Amino acid sequence: MNELSLFQVIVLSLIQAFTEFLPISSSAHLLLPNKLFGWPDQGLFFDIVVHLATLLAVLIYFRHYFLKLDFYISKTFFLIVLATVPIVFIVLLFESLGNTRWTLRTIALANIFFAVILLIADKVSTQDKHIKKMSSFQALTIGFVQAFSVISGASRSGTAISAALILGFSRREAARFALMLSIPTILGAVLYSFLDYRLLAEDVIILYTFSAFLVTFIASYFSISIFLKLINTLGYTPFVIYRVLLGVLLLCLI
Repeated sequence: MNELSLFQVIVLSLIQAFTEFLPISSSAHLLLPNKLFGWPDQGLFFDIVVHLATLLAVLIYFRHYFLKLDFYISKTFFLIVLATVPIVFIVLLFESLGNTRWTLRTIALANIFFAVILLIADKVSTQDKHIKKMSSFQALTIGFVQAFSVISGASRSGTAISAALILGFSRREAARFALMLSIPTILGAVLYSFLDYRLLAEDVIILYTFSAFLVTFIASYFSISIFLKLINTLGYTPFVIYRVLLGVLLLCLI
């Protein structure tokens, strides 16, 4: 993070906050400043800080929901953990094969392809199911589809939402489950990052760290609320259009 300016830290924090929960791929957007403008890589420590901020934001946003200690909540926790299992195995598999270098072309194509999948899912879904009725098989299916998000540009929330919509869950319930599914996914990614030896070589600037965490947390909290309101009124079509246009723009820049 020490190679970044304070302005770059704030911009990247906002990008993380507004793209982590939206079906538009946060990892792809965080790569863009480096690919397009030559900004320094934000580093592993920055990733940990902003992901902890987004994790805190989603926990606080759903605090009333998680404090209801009944059978339904216990079942939901089980389903969330179950749906997280596939992506854990896929990430470990990718790590064993070596780090994959995503190019602007792969990011662009992934944005377009998975945007079309989201559009199809939104159109074919019966959209009448509540996550209270979700089965273990359905949760595992969503988890397997979410595992495609290891492809930069695919979007973790976008893949999870697409799967939930195809299974017949409503737009809001699909988004809610995808948001809750981010909790173990982000937590796992953060814990795994602590095992990376490169973390020891990074310098920590307190001002930049505090700014990154605070900006990401505040923006993330409000982005969740805005996202859930938008899909109730506009659906997922605006996100599909944005991703297709972004993909086309990136292909034109190559």
